Amino acid sequence: MEMNWINHVRIRLLREEDLPALEWDGEYKRYRRIYREIYRNSQKGLSIPLVAETTEDGIVGQVFLSQKDPNPNYGIRSRYFFLSSFRIKPQFRDQGLGSLLLAECEKQVRLHRMRDIYLNCAKDNNRARWFYLEHGFQVVRIDEGTWTYVNDEGFVVSEPQNSYLMRKTLSRIFWSPRRREAVR
Repeated sequence: MEMNWINHVRIRLLREEDLPALEWDGEYKRYRRIYREIYRNSQKGLSIPLVAETTEDGIVGQVFLSQKDPNPNYGIRSRYFFLSSFRIKPQFRDQGLGSLLLAECEKQVRLHRMRDIYLNCAKDNNRARWFYLEHGFQVVRIDEGTWTYVNDEGFVVSEPQNSYLMRKTLSRIFWSPRRREAVR
């Protein structure tokens, strides 16, 4: 792989024709319905699915942001974005692509005039947890339980979800009505 390939990565919104590529040659086929729902929600302005692509390799990374309402049960008092499905193909890891995707997520959150990003990080995924900690996320609590979804064959599946709920609060943004851009 070329050393400066990262300079040629394009981060953009997911398109409908990208959906099969998110299955990563069948590895994530079971999430097909979830990916379609995220895409549909993006058409309604409720989610921001991002992909990272190169001309030569196609889609090499992805991340989804979904807008959520306040959740007093968890002590969340304002609207926020929930980050999910943050994946980078193995041969593209540890080269800055995750940081680029996360920076674009933060940009999108600010553009939507929100400050908080939450995510669940599997307790056994130390590599991801350290990545998030290095990028300013903090562990809010430990979630023990299960996650239920409908897989690609229409079956309800429950998977263990032993994870850390993590949060990052972005710096306060002031909006200039004349310039329509963020001023810090």
